[in-house]
Amino acid sequence: MPARAVKVEITIPESEFRQVEAIRKQLKTTRRAVILRALEHWLAAQRDAQLDRQYQAAYRRRSETQAEIEVQRVLATPVLISEEW
Repeated sequence: MPARAVKVEITIPESEFRQVEAIRKQLKTTRRAVILRALEHWLAAQRDAQLDRQYQAAYRRRSETQAEIEVQRVLATPVLISEEW
């Protein structure tokens, strides 16, 4: 069953409206499709930002020790040396 839709009315500056209209006409798509795609991108960016904040908080709670960094350096060196840059 499809998700229930909710109608939303917004007012945007005329300059942004004209830009959206020009691009959507080139793409031969609807305003609804353009706005929905923009909203999906924004929501994805918000999720990514939240994951980044969670990662940073976890790293601040427990970052690598100097010994762990050294082990990583020793293990990575042969791989990086053999790589063609």
